[in-house]
Amino acid sequence: MSDIGPKRQMQECVEKAKRGRPEKKPGYDKAEVIDDLLQKAVELFEEPFDDRQERSEDAPSLSFVAESLGISKPKARKLLITAGYYSTALSRQIQELQNEGLSISEIMERTGLGQTSVHCYLPYSKGAYNLENPTLYAEQGRLYRKRKCACEELVEHLDCAEAEQYLWEAIEAFAGYPFYTAKGLPLKYTVKGGELFFNRKEKSITRATVMEAFHKARVLQKTYGFVSGPKKLGTFGAS
Repeated sequence: MSDIGPKRQMQECVEKAKRGRPEKKPGYDKAEVIDDLLQKAVELFEEPFDDRQERSEDAPSLSFVAESLGISKPKARKLLITAGYYSTALSRQIQELQNEGLSISEIMERTGLGQTSVHCYLPYSKGAYNLENPTLYAEQGRLYRKRKCACEELVEHLDCAEAEQYLWEAIEAFAGYPFYTAKGLPLKYTVKGGELFFNRKEKSITRATVMEAFHKARVLQKTYGFVSGPKKLGTFGAS
């Protein structure tokens, strides 16, 4: 007979089972996944929301962010709250109560909300979600305003002699912005000197080529009211 007691035998069986059990998601890193979602949510939302301040009417909605990421609105809100990009009287109240040391159940009693709702109004707190530099998200807000201003300036000076300069400033402002092609493929570009480099093309496009396409597009717009397709511009890289 074995001199090992039943309890010890049971513990050894459990430990062996754990060692032999495959990982549910090999290589899965929750912190990395949430950090990636944070970055995407901020990019999609573009402009921070605070119910104490006015937000642009055309700024993307919470529903848009949720649909784009394929997640629920509460989870999208939690991501934006974590990034410091979403603030309401309720979210601030819940966070203040937590900072005062109240438990989730006590916050539920104080607010009348369910456990899930309370959690959705609190930022992610476990793991290193690349939040060592909180100014990252504030910078996103400044970048949104810069891009919006560049567009407004371009529209205002579209038919002026300085139009090319305003166009190039707008192009520089949108460097790194997540555009999509007509087929739904992601497209980004960088600006180096007087050239554009796209992630989907090897060859660069020069500033002179951009301006040539711009002026042809303006002529077509004034003549027909629109540009039916990139081939109508007849310039390299127009598409």
